[in-house]
Amino acid sequence: MAACLRALLALLPWAVACRDSGRVDAATLGRSASEPRLAVTILGRPGDPRLVPVREAIAHWNTELRRLGRRVQLDSGTIRPRSLPDGMLAEASREAMFGRGPATNRLRARLGSVPGDIVIALSDTGLISFGTPWRADRPGIAALRRSDILPLSLPNTMRNVTAHEIGHVIGLAHNLDSTTLMCGRPASCRPAVFASDSAHFFPLTPSDERRLRARWP
Repeated sequence: MAACLRALLALLPWAVACRDSGRVDAATLGRSASEPRLAVTILGRPGDPRLVPVREAIAHWNTELRRLGRRVQLDSGTIRPRSLPDGMLAEASREAMFGRGPATNRLRARLGSVPGDIVIALSDTGLISFGTPWRADRPGIAALRRSDILPLSLPNTMRNVTAHEIGHVIGLAHNLDSTTLMCGRPASCRPAVFASDSAHFFPLTPSDERRLRARWP
């Protein structure tokens, strides 16, 4: 029975990703010059130290999307004051593996007036960082825990955790390879695996690359 439950839990992230990973119509996206564009809103304080790795992660995804021959790009992010209670983010984080639930619905409703295709919320608590997929009718959400405590205080970790959660937003699921960006539950890899004295982003898998090519214009 326990083995069956573990197998079902392993499939949940894939089911969520598949549900929200159909081909995106470029007409549903904003545009900047000739490029389809995803507008990013960052909810947090202007002096938050996480803004640097957040913007590094955004720039990394733009580089990866270009490398994969995709025209879509993320903008650099507009900072707005965060009016979300940390408790609301923490409740939604407990539903992240399922991709839905009453707390996630309340969070989406609270963000209904926030502009942007992707909303990145900088929490002041030790919640489990999470990302929910973007769809044409609702923004994707990435919530990030505080970075002054372990494991996000480890070098190179914050930028990769941010990129990982944005990966969920744009349609990627977890995998089991601890050497790659999207490794996560039910695998044993956790954010500390990203720790390094050299600043770099962990790579995508060939499966991730195929999914992104199939999904984005």
